[in-house]
Amino acid sequence: MERKLTTIFASDVVGFSKMMGEDEVNTLKILNERRAVIDQIIDDNGGIIFGSAGDSVIAEFSSPLKASEAAIAIQSKMRTMNQDQPKPDQMTFRVGINIGDVMVSDNNLFGDAVNIAARLEAEAKPSGICVSQTLFDMINRKIMASFEDAGELELKNIDLPVKAFHVLENKGTPRFTQDSETIETVVKEAEPGSLAVMFFKNLSNDEEQEYFCEGFSEDLLSMLSRYNKLVVISSHASFAYREKSKTYKEIGKELGVRYVIHGSVRKLGPRMRINANLVSTDNEKSIWSNNFDLKVDEVFDVQDKIAEEIVATIVGRVEADSLNSIKTKRPGNMDSYDLVLQGLEYAKRGNVMKENTQKAVELFEKAIEVEPSYARAHAWRACTLSNLADWEEDPDPKIFENAFESIKLALELDSNEPEVHRIMGALKLWHERDYETAKYHFEKARELCPSDVFIISRYAIMLIYFCEFEKALAELDRAKRLDPFSHDLLFAPEAICHFWMGDYEKSLQTFKKVKVKKNYLFYIALSHKKNGDDELAAEKLKEAHAMTGMNNDSFIGSQPFNNKESLSELQSVLDSI
Repeated sequence: MERKLTTIFASDVVGFSKMMGEDEVNTLKILNERRAVIDQIIDDNGGIIFGSAGDSVIAEFSSPLKASEAAIAIQSKMRTMNQDQPKPDQMTFRVGINIGDVMVSDNNLFGDAVNIAARLEAEAKPSGICVSQTLFDMINRKIMASFEDAGELELKNIDLPVKAFHVLENKGTPRFTQDSETIETVVKEAEPGSLAVMFFKNLSNDEEQEYFCEGFSEDLLSMLSRYNKLVVISSHASFAYREKSKTYKEIGKELGVRYVIHGSVRKLGPRMRINANLVSTDNEKSIWSNNFDLKVDEVFDVQDKIAEEIVATIVGRVEADSLNSIKTKRPGNMDSYDLVLQGLEYAKRGNVMKENTQKAVELFEKAIEVEPSYARAHAWRACTLSNLADWEEDPDPKIFENAFESIKLALELDSNEPEVHRIMGALKLWHERDYETAKYHFEKARELCPSDVFIISRYAIMLIYFCEFEKALAELDRAKRLDPFSHDLLFAPEAICHFWMGDYEKSLQTFKKVKVKKNYLFYIALSHKKNGDDELAAEKLKEAHAMTGMNNDSFIGSQPFNNKESLSELQSVLDSI
């Protein structure tokens, strides 16, 4: 019998028997309406339905990502269709997804993989999605969704427990977004000082040292990006080549850079060896390289040395004070630095699971215990506490109080750390509406680290709330140059700029590139209304209410514009839909 590996999607209606018992005709009418929508979404995502009985649907997908995206789209659409409907006309679905080996017979699929998907569907929460560990491992960080550990499930007629996860809406504002595959911005000509810092390879026997290699690479990139004569590509873009086998010439062409920095780290107890190479992407020849044998606590001196020699090689002779300006304030205790790098490793996965965010806070707090004067640890504690609040339905006000305390202390300890200013600006803008102070800190963050794409994206959003739309667009264009893969953090504010500048068609076209549209549905509805499509505007506004739980007034209240005229305009257009 033919066998194959595939992704199985299973869904059914919550309380279907009860609904049929109360009103068969109306229930079947609603089911047919919902099935038309569900079947279309499955088809749009490359799925094939091979089983359907009563209220259940079983489909297969060749891609676990497509199956997951289809499930998320279906549940979003079902929630919207339930919005404003009387209770008897609402219909709630559950979805289970698994990947595994199946037997093929007469256009039907059989085996444990199918059975497990069906059992996971039964374990899903109403309007929820439950996926197996195998599927979770393949999709987390590749789709903008969060997860909750469902534990080891004892499933009916399945011999062994199955580890599973509930799929949740995306939580927090992830600085480190999902993996990217597609180049969105084509660079025609690379600037003279353009370079990409690749992920330094871990040559240690201990795989857990990956976090140290990533931290070292990220810090080196951050240092170089402070030098304004260089164009330094974001780590989101350059680290995307970590698992890819492409030549430096190919990487140079795709990222639009003349130079690539690559290297390796071998850590053995208290000592390590760092190898660094600067390569020309034009001819793939090494134009500078060095090996450094050092003690672990000398790593900052090596970062300074590499940055200094690379700047000197690419830019030529530079003044000593320019080189000093790109050096970061270092902790006195290496253990504190190591704990911060471990915390960042969890923070990068903070939107995947709440436990990651909690663990990150814990590690940053340990770093503070080891060295209370380490500004970076305080700054990241503040940022991560704010993201932790997003996991709570009703966050404790003390979370934000603690975040403010941390960021104020970080600012006192190191006023030249860009992250400190970026976080302070965000807290001042969104939580205190202190516009003048917020703008100062965002501008300071950008000045200190002009090549950091996340800082640029946050700065651009601040400019939007100050109604400086053309300036915001210019910043976003610069960010897209530094991250040719781009992502929601850039596309969403770009679309909002086009809306305010009156180009509603371009706004809608840009919103199409945004993968997670939940937070922008009100703007999409506004754009359709301004574009003259009242029907689509009403549909998107209904979806906005259903997906966000906000009405028009609460949405307006969430927008920190510094002038009342903009808010009045938004309110007027929304109320006219």
